[in-house]
Amino acid sequence: IRIPMVAQYAFAFGFFKLTNYVLFFWLPYFLGKNFDPVTANLIAACYSVGMMPGGIIVGIVSDIFGGRRASVIGVFMSCLIVFLYIFSTSSETLSPIALLVMLCIMGILVGGPNNIITSAVAADLASHPSVRGSNKSLGTVTGLINGTGSITASIGLLAVGPLQEAYGWGSVWVFLMGCTATGTLLMAPKIVEELSPSGDADQESTNV
Repeated sequence: IRIPMVAQYAFAFGFFKLTNYVLFFWLPYFLGKNFDPVTANLIAACYSVGMMPGGIIVGIVSDIFGGRRASVIGVFMSCLIVFLYIFSTSSETLSPIALLVMLCIMGILVGGPNNIITSAVAADLASHPSVRGSNKSLGTVTGLINGTGSITASIGLLAVGPLQEAYGWGSVWVFLMGCTATGTLLMAPKIVEELSPSGDADQESTNV
């Protein structure tokens, strides 16, 4: 846990995972207000379909930009906030085709960072000089990120029902945008490090 950025990534993953869980579990119920159950489930399924290529896309993009995974994740999450806002204001007026496309894109934006954090990012963190040579470090780091993420997400899920009943769905979307923004801010030190001149030099030496 003392490895730099492990704790931040763990809690950031928790907020991202919370957004993923809410969209995955609550979308059919939310869409059921305007569509029949079969159509609502079909539209919601596109979110899961989008998650599949998400990890590949984030991995390719981060490799293109020299392994700057935190920066790529930050861009994806920032785009997700925009899509969550559009979805919250226009979901009841959009056509089923538009919703299909939007949810597929949102699946890519969520699935990519979630998959890459528990794989490539965990491997990057576990290669820190303080634990280099330890066969246990990668598994421990991955477990910490996954475990902390699951606990954070499960606690956050408890707030969705009461929020929806008390303030309506608008409050749920604001809640998700806040969670996504919080997770992104937790990664800000790593993003700044990657984008700074010294961070570029460190990244090049790591790639070598």
